[in-house]
Amino acid sequence: MRVEELFPQHIFSSLGKIEIKGASSHTQFLEKEDMFFIIEGKNFDIFKVLKDIEEKVSIFVAEEKHRKKINHIIKKKPVIFVKDIKKELRRVTDEIYKGVIERFKFILVTGTDGKTTTAYLVWQLLKNLNLPAIFLGTIGYYLDEGRKESLLTTPDYLMLRKILRKEKDAYVVMEASSQGIDERRIDNLFPEQLIFTNLTREHLDYHKNMENYFQAKKKLFTKNPHSLALINIDNLYGKRLFSQIRNEKFTYGESRFSDYRIKIDKVTKRGSLFRIFYKDEEEEFFSPLLGRINIENLSAALASFHLLGFSFREAKKNINKLKAPPGRLEKVREGVFVDYAHTPSALEKTLVSLRELGYKKIICVFGCGGNRDKRKRKLMGKIASLYADYSIITSDNPRDEDPYKICLEIRKGFVRDNFSIIVERKKALKEALRLIKKEECILVAGKGHERYQTIKGKKIAFDDRKILKNLIKR
Repeated sequence: MRVEELFPQHIFSSLGKIEIKGASSHTQFLEKEDMFFIIEGKNFDIFKVLKDIEEKVSIFVAEEKHRKKINHIIKKKPVIFVKDIKKELRRVTDEIYKGVIERFKFILVTGTDGKTTTAYLVWQLLKNLNLPAIFLGTIGYYLDEGRKESLLTTPDYLMLRKILRKEKDAYVVMEASSQGIDERRIDNLFPEQLIFTNLTREHLDYHKNMENYFQAKKKLFTKNPHSLALINIDNLYGKRLFSQIRNEKFTYGESRFSDYRIKIDKVTKRGSLFRIFYKDEEEEFFSPLLGRINIENLSAALASFHLLGFSFREAKKNINKLKAPPGRLEKVREGVFVDYAHTPSALEKTLVSLRELGYKKIICVFGCGGNRDKRKRKLMGKIASLYADYSIITSDNPRDEDPYKICLEIRKGFVRDNFSIIVERKKALKEALRLIKKEECILVAGKGHERYQTIKGKKIAFDDRKILKNLIKR
């Protein structure tokens, strides 16, 4: 499309004839001759990189209020100034990427805990049948051409269409974060399925309270009334959501009232044995995925797969091939696990899952992120105190806060004297490995798949899994 077709209200000379092949608002996804929308980020100064990307861009779009600043920076390429850049970005996106979304079948997974694992397992179940499928979430974007790093758990409106434009028709299994829903990043997708895993305390620095958080999640369902809903009713928010939406809906969980009822028969260090009951169907599964927490996620994935029209038998053929996502109860070696658990509920579920595997003692290494909900820190401390035998409180993305002060706030939640504070995370991991004995285990919680620590605005390389492996080798 030409510039004059996208912005007919502007008067152009020869600039109007510039051909636009794509658009971008993120430097990571910028392609040659894209139209680039200059949008201020909360944690990123876009104005610092404009000179570096100028050669690649065909034309810039910016808000009128930044005219003076931008004219001082951009010298070689034209700039269109608009009043409402987000409104214009959405309009231009719909024009440039017209027809892209209609080629895909979307399955959106939302909830506090279990989003990534559930979505990742649905994606694998489809791939194992040789069906074209894409996964988009916290751990990355898994496309036909391979894996890309994810900027956001839920890609924004433009980024999603840009990513999918080059892909073949496929299922898209995607995490839907509350912030992504709130910011309308996933409007106009017309999903096949919506999955709700649970709702527990998280993101209250953004939502302020649990009611706002719930309403953000609920919006995904009320905005898509024709999408099939699959809801976990083992938690109160799931029951509430079920009673308040008009979608065609199905439930899953251990509750006897669930449409897809789970019965856990055995959990071991080798895997888990469980059954799923649906109407007059009963199917037994053995999964190599560890712990009760993974049975819950896998059951959601199996129910989703079944509702897409596939049989439990088809899922069962390939169940041994299923893998947990990177950093989700990931075994570094026998008795040493790394997990993304960074909420009170997720930490409790993960510790309970490890206890059920029969370890005699659990050592938990964890911290809490800086510049986030401070009220959960004491709760995290209390959970660790009750469900782990010993904890080492350490740093976890302290951002602009003092990591030692964060550790002290976590300490206030401990109801037993079964902890120590080692602020430097690598030293904390080393100490945990020194303490562990046979038939005991370590849970390193909070960061999971992440490969960095965020400290004072800088991302510093730090991967729990790599560091543990290097320490074990010594």
